[in-house]
Amino acid sequence: MSESAKTPLYKESTIADEPILGPALFLPDGRIRPLTWFERVLVALRLTSAKDLEARHFKQAASSS
Repeated sequence: MSESAKTPLYKESTIADEPILGPALFLPDGRIRPLTWFERVLVALRLTSAKDLEARHFKQAASSS
């Protein structure tokens, strides 16, 4: 396998419109997480960023396991 195939497409988390899910958080490891209604409002008002949402997502994942 080539080196480019092993590295994820996204080097840092981003927020983008996904055709079916709507606004979604694209994580650095390649996972896609749809945004909740409240997160969509925060993003629209520019009160949060992709890095903040990523940190919140990993904090929730760590506390649930």
